[in-house]
Formats: sequence, C-alpha cells, structure tokens
Amino acid sequence: RAQASPHRRHPRPSSTTHPAAPSSSSPAMPTAETQPLVKSVNPAEWGSIQDVVNAPLIDVPADASWLSVAGMWLTLPISLIQGVIGGLCSSVFVCMSIGTCCIPCSEQLCSAMGSVMQGHPCYLAWTWWRYVIGGLVALIANGKSRLALFTWEWKSFGSAAYWWHGEGIWMWSYKDCDRILKSQQVRKSAFGCVTACIPDLFATNVLIFLSNDGPDSDWAAVRKALHSMFLNPEGLAYRHRISKLQALVANDWKDPKFDQLNDKTLLQRSVVKCIMFVMFGEWLDDADADTLAGWRTEASAFILPRLVQRFAFNLLINKVKKLRIDTVGIIVKLNLQQAFIDMNNSLPSRWQRSPVVKLCDEIMYVIGFAGIGGTSAAVESVASFLQVKSGEAPTKSIDFGDYNTADKMKAAFAEDPDAYIRETCRLDPPVTSATGVLKEVTEVSLAGRDFTFDPGLLNQYVLSMANCDPALFSSPEKFDPGRINLHRALTWNGAFGAADEADYPRICPGRYLSLDVTKVIINHVLGTSAPLNQYFGDGVPPRGCC
Repeated sequence: RAQASPHRRHPRPSSTTHPAAPSSSSPAMPTAETQPLVKSVNPAEWGSIQDVVNAPLIDVPADASWLSVAGMWLTLPISLIQGVIGGLCSSVFVCMSIGTCCIPCSEQLCSAMGSVMQGHPCYLAWTWWRYVIGGLVALIANGKSRLALFTWEWKSFGSAAYWWHGEGIWMWSYKDCDRILKSQQVRKSAFGCVTACIPDLFATNVLIFLSNDGPDSDWAAVRKALHSMFLNPEGLAYRHRISKLQALVANDWKDPKFDQLNDKTLLQRSVVKCIMFVMFGEWLDDADADTLAGWRTEASAFILPRLVQRFAFNLLINKVKKLRIDTVGIIVKLNLQQAFIDMNNSLPSRWQRSPVVKLCDEIMYVIGFAGIGGTSAAVESVASFLQVKSGEAPTKSIDFGDYNTADKMKAAFAEDPDAYIRETCRLDPPVTSATGVLKEVTEVSLAGRDFTFDPGLLNQYVLSMANCDPALFSSPEKFDPGRINLHRALTWNGAFGAADEADYPRICPGRYLSLDVTKVIINHVLGTSAPLNQYFGDGVPPRGCC
C-alpha cells in the first residue's frame, strides 16, 4: 500500500481501496445536489466552509453595485455598440481606457482610468459598462488568447514600456519583470489587475494576495508551512510518492494512444490524481478527480470583475463557490482535517486562522488554482506542441522551425524532457501575468502621454511577454529546446534552475512537482522513461526550493 499521509489521525472508512486508482467504471460519487459530500464529524475547531464562502462581501466599489448593474442592463444597446467598436479599433480602446487629449477632461470623466483615480464612483460606472464589453470583444477578436490580447493592447498603446488595462498599468519587458520578481512585492486582493471578488470567488487571504514584505509576514509563515507539510522534497513521504507515480498512472490509464493527448478531461484527471497523491498520499477516484479538475475548467471565471459577475447574475461565482465547498468536502471525506489543524497550529498566533477551515480553503485554493490549474495547462500545452499545434498561444507567435512534425517533436521530448517542457511553457506559459501594486510614485508614458501615479495603484507584470523579449531571447518566437539561456525564462515566477534562482522569493513552490507530473503523463502516452526530479535519491534538495 502506498504510504499514507503522515498528518491524518482519523481512521479511513472501511470502503477505502488500495491507492492504485479504480477503473473508469467505478460508480460516480454523489453530487452536492443529490447528497452532501461531507459526511464526517469535523473537529470542533474546524468550522463551516459554507459560512466562509457566504461571508459578507469585501471591497465592493460603487460602480459594481447592483444599481450599476441595473444601469448596464438598461443601457446595454448603447454600451454594446461602443464596446464592440472599442474592442475592434485600437484607438477607440485607448480612448475608453485612459481618455484622449482631443476631448477636454476625458481622462478624468470618460475613461476607466479616470474612474479608478476617483475611487470608482457610481456616476462613472458607465465608463466600465462599455470598457468591459470592449475587453471581451478584443479577447474574442484575438482568438481568445491572453498573450494575443496583451500584445494587441501593448501595440494599441504604442508598443512602449507600459499600457493600461483594468485598474492599473501593465509592464512587459524582461528587465522590469525580473526586477519585480526579485523584490519584496506589495500586493492587494486583486487578480488580472482588477479588484478581486472576495470572499465568494476568491479566498480572502489566499497566498497570491499576500505581500512578501519580510520573514515575519503572513505570506512567509503560510508559505513555509505549506512547504513543510505538503511540498518537502527532502521528506521520505514525498520521495516515496514521486517514485510511485509512473506505476499508478499506468495502472489507472490503460493502453494510452497518441491521439488521447487531445482528451483534456483525461489529461486533467491524471494531473489531479498525481498532485493529490504526492501532497496527501491519496489516489482519488475518477469522480473526485473530475470535481477538482474544475480548478482548470472554471479558470475563465477568475478574471472577471464583480460588475461582470453580477451582470451574469453571479452564475460563475456560484460555480466557484460550489467548487470550493466540494474541494473542502473531499478533504473531509478523506479525513485529512488534522493536517490543516496541525498546519494552523504551526503558524505564529497572529497568523492562525479561525476557524481552521479558512486555512484549508486558502491552501486548497492555491493547490487547485496554481497546482492543478497550472500543471494541467502545462500538460495541455506540451500535448499540443507534440502535435505541432500552438496551444493557447496564437499560432503566428510560434515558429516550430526544424520541429515541424510529430515524430520530430517526440524525438525532442525523448532527448531532453525537462528542456522540452520548459521551452513549451516559455512560449505558452500556464501563468501569463501576476498582479502587484506600485510601491512609490511612478511616472509612465501611456500612448505618448505622460502620467504620474501614486503608490497603491495596481501594477501587472506580464510573464508571457517577458519570456519572448528579444533583448534576452534570440529569435524568441522560435521553438528551441536547446537554447542556452532557457533557465532564464520566468515561467514559474522566477528563473527556475538559474544560478540566482534563490533571489526570487515568490518562485513557484511546486515547480519541480509540476515538471514531474507533466513528465509522468507524457512519458506514459509516448512510452518514454524519462527520469523524474533530478534530486531524487541524492540527498540534496534543489537549489532555491524555499
């Protein structure tokens, strides 16, 4: 039997099977609508996940009020016309974003930026009605590719160092992104450069919202505990589970075929099972794995501001709330509450959560959003590249060069799987950007006009564009697993594997696990046997793993 989680104290239910996965014919678990997922009696300090996700809303601006939503519905034809034009015409999009010098006071009274600078007053809500429609039209017009949208916006603003999107300024150069990634970042509850919907869409104190402003910070304490409890490559349990992955996947996925690389449901299910096994010692059944795969399939919900969520009657928010409830329900069903109780007790008293289910929700949000969602995106991208397809990245942004057939792609993966995955994710990164805030007064040029912004304004750094900066990567659009500076790519929120890797405090804590899971799944489909994690068995943890 595979080694069980060292944190669990409650006995397993008698129906539990060997950790090798059941066949796809296993009966489906009951859904939340038909039968409660959570059956176990929780410890007194655990609390209610329903109370957490249904707590009072935080930081709802006036221009996202229900009054504003009603106004958007009533004037939809007018906003729709303006938004469609703005999403297709770059000069109009810039005008809707930051105003124009041709119209007096348009910066303050007729633009999304003006609304942000004045604190999102209700009387400027109309600027957001047309702006969010314009952004959606632009995304669709650019093939629903985030990188293509970012590039279009950057060019719309004059292809300079900055542009405006959402509620702040965006930067793209490798130099600027690298500087931010090596710094102590101040952060807010924001995602995609817009105020995050908390606590219903996002967990309130999820790691991506916490500032890494010193060793005594909430961020530092929770990240250290996360490593210690679930991502410790020096631990015997972690190493033992990694060594079991290939056999477990082979037992679970019989007779793999190359064309199954197009089956995203199957790929995502395999990712979920691998990650949950390594972190918790549990090989999930198909039903629970498919539930957690929702962290990948519901990804589009996370980027939408509250105005749009309410305009859509909170349908997407309710899906994510259910996902969070079901995710915690799976933890309870597996009797893993004690792991989170122990983790909470290990935190300094000022950072402990009450009830403990809040910490469980926050950690599982990170595991689901970044671990499951990010690794699934990586596996899907590699699966596409193996078939000489570009994944989410726009086709015109990638030159496959000498690797122009599936056979050549398979050979490249077999020769150096790590380099292949890294180069794929350089061109089509799972995480395209991240949100921080300005720490000081900053002067920028937007569409040829100079602006001065105060500290606290949202500031997005775009990893997908930094990874293709010609100042660092020669022929950046070319797929080349052999490029000599591949370790400089910022795909995992830092230069993963570079000599200065330890200088990136927020580098992805699960970067090695992400690589390993991707290799396991692709190895299984291709019939290759690439070794997993380079540090396995040598007693030396990877440099910079914090």
